[in-house]
Amino acid sequence: MSHVGVGPRAVMRSVAFLTAGALAVPALAGCTSEDPSGKPLAEQDVAAAARARVADGGTLRWAVDSVPDTLNAFQSDADATTTRVAQAVLPSMYRMDGTGSPVRDPDYLESAEVVDTEPKQVVVYKLNQQAVWSDGREIGAADFAAQWRALSGKDSAYWTARNAGYDRIEKIERGANDLEVKVTFSRPYADWKALFTPLYPKDVTGTPDAFNDGARRTLKVTAGPFAVKKVDTKGDQVVLTGNPRWWGEPAKLDRIVLRAVPRDERVSELVAGKLDLAEIDPETADEVGLAAG
Repeated sequence: MSHVGVGPRAVMRSVAFLTAGALAVPALAGCTSEDPSGKPLAEQDVAAAARARVADGGTLRWAVDSVPDTLNAFQSDADATTTRVAQAVLPSMYRMDGTGSPVRDPDYLESAEVVDTEPKQVVVYKLNQQAVWSDGREIGAADFAAQWRALSGKDSAYWTARNAGYDRIEKIERGANDLEVKVTFSRPYADWKALFTPLYPKDVTGTPDAFNDGARRTLKVTAGPFAVKKVDTKGDQVVLTGNPRWWGEPAKLDRIVLRAVPRDERVSELVAGKLDLAEIDPETADEVGLAAG
């Protein structure tokens, strides 16, 4: 990794929680998606690392398959890189733990619970009072409602790829105060914790034009430890930098550079120290391990 105190071996053998819990990055042999060629990827060869053991500052250079065509994770042309960017720069009400179970993210959500099941299922979200978008506006019911309307499937003008769960919402209202969001479902939905993850600002989801084209090459308003600095199609990379309005524990890194690198070139770049993180197959994982030993 390109900062003092963490060398290639350390990168390979530890998991660095790079964004204060908002983006847990597995080590370079980590498997977060399937190889498009159908070949199996190397299993994760990592162990948990205490936050205090991770050096402050520097840049993580992360190999990805491509620069995404959109930063809107709910569109059909979104890809794994879209998701990784969203995890770093947008709210998620729940995140998956190591066992695949949803865990509330306290940076955004104080609590969420089903308060009624009859005659309708009702979930009340209580938001963290510090949670704000990068333009200073509070995260609130208007953002939840705009995302629901965009993903409900009722308006074909929105180019959506999925609407599971959102199509079961009947209405979204402000709760007892500005920090409460009340979601009423028309039919019970057991997987409600998967909704609003990620949550986009109403600036992106409020109109079909903004939803379809407004988040392709930039996200002007974000609410995560990182913000989108640039999507560089010529340089085949996405650059993320720290969000100065972030209210949670500061990210360990100064920057994350997601760079498109062909899979057959990743081993040489890892060994040469040009990359810190990449998905590779089991055989080449052993090769890199020996080279870094």
